[in-house]
Amino acid sequence: MRIAVVGCSHGGLDTIYKAIHRLDAKTKKSGELPVELLLACGDFQATRNNADLYTMKAPTRFRLLRDFHNYYAGRKKAPLLTIVVGGNHEAMGHMWECYHGGWLAPNIYFLGYAGCVLVDGWLRIAGSSGTYKAADWKTGHFERVPFIPSTLDSVYHARQYDVMRLMELQHHGSKVDIFMSHDWPRGIERHGDTDALLREMPAFKDSIRSNTLGSPGHEVLLKTLKPARWCSGHMHVRFTAEFRHDKLKTPRPESTKFLALSKPGEEREYLEIIDVPTPEEHRPPKNTRHRTPTLFFDPHWLAIVRAFDPFLPLEVQATPLPPAEQIPELIAEALACVRQNVGDNGVKAANDVQVFAQTARPTRSYGGEEDTDTSPRSYSNPQTQAFCDMLSIPNQIG
Repeated sequence: MRIAVVGCSHGGLDTIYKAIHRLDAKTKKSGELPVELLLACGDFQATRNNADLYTMKAPTRFRLLRDFHNYYAGRKKAPLLTIVVGGNHEAMGHMWECYHGGWLAPNIYFLGYAGCVLVDGWLRIAGSSGTYKAADWKTGHFERVPFIPSTLDSVYHARQYDVMRLMELQHHGSKVDIFMSHDWPRGIERHGDTDALLREMPAFKDSIRSNTLGSPGHEVLLKTLKPARWCSGHMHVRFTAEFRHDKLKTPRPESTKFLALSKPGEEREYLEIIDVPTPEEHRPPKNTRHRTPTLFFDPHWLAIVRAFDPFLPLEVQATPLPPAEQIPELIAEALACVRQNVGDNGVKAANDVQVFAQTARPTRSYGGEEDTDTSPRSYSNPQTQAFCDMLSIPNQIG
C-alpha cells in the first residue's frame, strides 16, 4: 500500500491533496499504483467556521480558516482516505466532540485523543494526539468550551490516561504497523543525524542537551509497542531515525523507523510516500487503480476503551486508575463482550457505526470571509453517541 505522510497540515488541505495528485500522475506513467491513504500528523486545524478559531491556541495572525471548512460543508471532498491525529494548533471544540474518534468530514477520520484502527482489516495504525507538558500530564480532561485563556493553554496537552490506554496495545492484538503522533518521542533525535538536525534547527540545542525534546510518554510508547514505523510533525523539520529495540530478546533486534516532516510551503519537506507491503490475501485485483480502503475498528482497542471508560478523567483531579494487576482481567472481560456484540468477532467497519454529520454550522462562504460569529459553542456529536452505544458505555463526552 502506498501511503502519503504529512507533518503539520496547518489547514493547507488543498495544497496537500494537489501535491498527491501530481505524484499520482507521475507514477501512473510507470504503472505504479496511486497513493491510497494519507496520514496527517497533527495541527490539522479542522475549523468549521470563525467561531472555531476561538477554540484554537494560536497568535491572531495565524487564526485563519484556510481549507477545511469547504470539506466539512461538502463543497469539496477528500480524494483519498485521510487519518488524522491532533496537535497543539487545533479547533479543540471540534476535536473534543470526537474524543473517541470520528469523521471530521467525509473521508477524513480523526483517531481521537488516542486510538487504533485497522485499514482494510490488516494495517494496524495507532495514534496519540496533543503535546506534552508536565504540569497537565496527570490531570483530567477538565477544559470545556468556551475556553478561557488558561484552559486554551492546557486543552491540547496530552494526558497520562490516554497514553496508558495505548500502552495496553502491547498485550492485545498484532504489532502496530504505523504509530502517528504530533509530538516526537523524547530522545529520538539521538538515533538519527543529530548534528544535521542541529545545523537546520539550532534552537533545539538546549532541549537536546537537557533531554527534553519530545514527549516522555511517547518515548515509553515507542519502547513498549515497538511499532514498525513512527510518523510525527510539530517541529517543522524533516528528520529520520532508526530506533533499535532490546537486543537481548531476539538475535536480530527489532527496530522502528521514525519519520518527522515539516508543514506545507515552498521548499519545505512536508510530504513523503512510504510503501507498506500488502499481504497476499489482502491485495486488490490486478488492474485496480483507484479505490478507497475501508477503515475498521480494532477489536482490541475497543476492549481497552470499554475497560478504561469508568476511569475517564473529566475533572482537574484525575480519576484513580485500577491496580495494574486488575487491568488484564478488565480488558479480557471487555474483549469477550466486544467479540460477542460488535460486528464479526469484534471487527466492524467504522462507516457502519459512525456516519458523518455536521454539528456546528459551516461558514457560508467558499472563501470563509462572510462568517463573523466569534462565539464558540459545544455540540453533541452523534458519532460519539453511536460509538458509545456500540460498546454499551455511557457517553461522557456530551
